[in-house]
Amino acid sequence: MLFGRLILHSRKNLIRSFLAGLAVLGLAGCQLPQAQTGAEAPSGFHPTRFATLPGWSAAQAQAGLRAFQRSCAALSVLPEDQKLGGADLGLPAINQAGAWRPACQAAKAVPPGNPAAAETFFTNHFTPYASNAATRLTGYFEPLFKGSEIPLAGYNFPVYGKPDNLVTINLGRFKPALKGQILTGRLRLQQLVPYYSRAAITQGALKESGHAVGWLRSASDAYLLQLQGFGRMRLPDGTLVDLVFDGTNGRPYTPIGKILAAKGDLPTNDLSVQSIITWLQAHPQQATAIMNQNRNYVFFKRIKNIPHHLGAPGALGVPLTPRHSLAIAAGAIPLGAPVYVTAPGFARLTAAQDIDVDAKGADAAQIFFGIGTKAEANAGAFLQTGQIYVLLPRPIRQSNAG
Repeated sequence: MLFGRLILHSRKNLIRSFLAGLAVLGLAGCQLPQAQTGAEAPSGFHPTRFATLPGWSAAQAQAGLRAFQRSCAALSVLPEDQKLGGADLGLPAINQAGAWRPACQAAKAVPPGNPAAAETFFTNHFTPYASNAATRLTGYFEPLFKGSEIPLAGYNFPVYGKPDNLVTINLGRFKPALKGQILTGRLRLQQLVPYYSRAAITQGALKESGHAVGWLRSASDAYLLQLQGFGRMRLPDGTLVDLVFDGTNGRPYTPIGKILAAKGDLPTNDLSVQSIITWLQAHPQQATAIMNQNRNYVFFKRIKNIPHHLGAPGALGVPLTPRHSLAIAAGAIPLGAPVYVTAPGFARLTAAQDIDVDAKGADAAQIFFGIGTKAEANAGAFLQTGQIYVLLPRPIRQSNAG
């Protein structure tokens, strides 16, 4: 999903799937006391004021409010001590869902279409913290494919759901020292063995045990879907179905862009998703062998009733808002937090609702540009160096900051 450089999409989507489950873990209990953020700056950031944010305005606040309200749809139902993935900040209270409850409750009362009220909400409930280092800003999108729910003429490439015989083992349940380590495989003669590779699946290993959740028109479409980890499928009758990540075969991910660059088929300075897919489409006879060198295979599930103007759910489990949802490094910022993003000629209030596993700290972030070919073009053209400002909850003030 990052353009202009290779990313490890399947690992990103593994985190997407894991964190998306947070939103259904249970209903919230009592509110935690609101965290005091002013006493200690988060690691990697320093405090600032709204008045100093480049391009900050009431219009920016209003434009970004809806994305934060969507974050609150998840934050408000999580257990109050649920961690949100922002451990790198070094503020444990802020990294818990309960710390965001007061701000989320207040966000419900902001009248729609009132920029001044939106600005007052943010300045009264949050303190902005600027990243200490520059941030590489790129874009990503949700591809739109022509597809079918059943194999039809011209729709010959299956999108597989998670197979029934796929076994995932959390080793930490057996040995605490192995906490966080996961094994994925299948049982054969009562032993766990590695799951089928991409090549084996492509050659029909799942014809008996697998089930297709959709059918696409080309191998490159199917590969692009796996690279992005989610996509929207338009059925022949016009119905739209979202396909979202539902696990992998557990095999290591190999970026085929690097393989193509090593062979001289792509320039090393243009290993974007677009350039890779363009090459696959132009070389169908060689494409299968190249794709099979990436043994990792992604499985999907279908979801419906996502509003057409929103993307499929990201890591937080809420639909992504075009141009206002942000993918950040795991651990860098709590999921759900408002993040103000600036670059030369660019300013946008976003919400951290997705994960970019290639990013380290605040050194990179991705803006979600939407669905389809226009979003793809806009995301592919977006590459800037800028700065991010995370907005963290604070005690309510009676006057605006700055």
